[in-house]
Amino acid sequence: MGDMNFQGNFKRVGSFDTSELKRLVLGLTQEHWLADDTRQKRYEVHKDTQFIGLAYDEDFRHTHPTRRPALDLFGPAIQSLLAQIAEFYETHPETFAKFQKPVRGYFIRISLAKLVAGGKISIHQDKNFSLTHSHRVHLPIVTNPDCWFYVGKERMNMKEGEIWEINNRRMHYVANHGDEDRVHLILDWVFPWEPCCCADKVHPGEPCTPKACADSVVLRIPCDCHPEEADVPLPV
Repeated sequence: MGDMNFQGNFKRVGSFDTSELKRLVLGLTQEHWLADDTRQKRYEVHKDTQFIGLAYDEDFRHTHPTRRPALDLFGPAIQSLLAQIAEFYETHPETFAKFQKPVRGYFIRISLAKLVAGGKISIHQDKNFSLTHSHRVHLPIVTNPDCWFYVGKERMNMKEGEIWEINNRRMHYVANHGDEDRVHLILDWVFPWEPCCCADKVHPGEPCTPKACADSVVLRIPCDCHPEEADVPLPV
C-alpha cells in the first residue's frame, strides 16, 4: 500500500470487468456530460474534459461526501469495484504496519472524467488538502492505444479494466492523441488520519489538518517524497 505520496509514479491496484460500466457510459448523452461544466471552466488544465460526479463536492471536503444523482445509475455497476479497492488498501500488510491495527477507509470522491479526442490535461500537480491526503485511483472504461498518461518521467497507456493509483503529487498530464474520447472512473480513497509524507518534518506529533499542512500542500517547503528529477514529464 505505502504512503499516499509513494516513491513511484504508478501503482497497480488490480483489474475489473468494465463491460457493464462501459455499456452505461456509452449510453450517456452529451446533455449528461455537459450538465455540470464547473470543473472545466474553473480549472484551465481541464478545459478539454467533461465530468460527471457520482460522489463529489466542489469544496473538496475531506469527510462526508455528497451523493450525486448519477450514483443511482452507476452504483450497482461499481459496488463490487468499491469493495475490491477497499479490500486492497485495508488488508495490505503495509496498512497494518503503518497503523498497527485494522483500519477502515472511505471514498471521498467518485467521478467519471472524459478527455475528448485530441485533447489534453495540461501539466500540473494536485495542491489542495484533500487531494494530497487521498489515494487517487483510475479505472479506464473507454480508451485507445494513443492515449497516454504521464507521471514524472514515466508514461503509460492504461488499458480498459486496469486499476491504477497515480502519484498525484508528482507533475502529471494526459494526452489523448486518438480519435476516440477517453473515459476514466476516478476514485479518491482516504484513510482517516493517515499522515502525509511531510507530517513528521512539518508538524511532528500533530495530526494532518488543512492548517497544519498548509505549506506542504502547496509545496512552499521542499518535499523529499517527490524529488525534482522525477517531476519533469516526457515530451508529448
